[in-house]
Amino acid sequence: MIRGFYTALSGVVAAMTRQDVVADNIANANTVGFKQSQTSQTDYEMGIMNSLGPELGLLGTGTTASGLKLDISQGPIEVTGKETDLAIQGDGLFVVRTGNGVAYTRAGDFVTDATGTLVTEQGYPVLDINGHTIQPGQTFTVAKDGTISGTGQRIALVAWPAGGATRLGQNLYAAAGNLPPATGQIGQGQLEGSNTDMALAMTQVIEEERDFQMSARALSLQDNTLNDATQLGRLH
Repeated sequence: MIRGFYTALSGVVAAMTRQDVVADNIANANTVGFKQSQTSQTDYEMGIMNSLGPELGLLGTGTTASGLKLDISQGPIEVTGKETDLAIQGDGLFVVRTGNGVAYTRAGDFVTDATGTLVTEQGYPVLDINGHTIQPGQTFTVAKDGTISGTGQRIALVAWPAGGATRLGQNLYAAAGNLPPATGQIGQGQLEGSNTDMALAMTQVIEEERDFQMSARALSLQDNTLNDATQLGRLH
């Protein structure tokens, strides 16, 4: 009975975790350059056992949300006409400097700060291929390869890391090691929208809610069974 209790509880926790991921995708449906995440689920106990040695088979108990994966597919492109709006078409990430070092972003809704430096909405400087900041000046023309007309600078565009990127918040990512140049191109006066699939997300909301309800019901039944067993034990 204790085993059944924890099996049901794991289902509740896994459903809540998956709900959080879907909710984040929906909340960022209008965030520039946002990339949705997807999760899968695995057997909790067997995952632990198999990590310690040879696979033991298919029998297990409980589940856990796992395999959080970033969907790096292209988002829709919107023409804005604003010269500091830059959209990546294809593979690539912009490079920015934060207080904790270099980070990466797909959001190209850049602005110029009080010093005339090209920065993100959060104020992080955008870097060129040499790691220098960029001062657009009165005229700012960017070629598809990131070359800025009249300055000799080229906006850094690096490839998505093969090992995956880590979310840092504020639409920023971290990645280990030096990333190679990207194959994508930059479109000036454009923005890439979120790639959140709202139809899929709403379907997932319904699925996760049903999973949660079923697991919660199973947990309640297990709790009642344990309570009945305890009462019987006291009678004897």
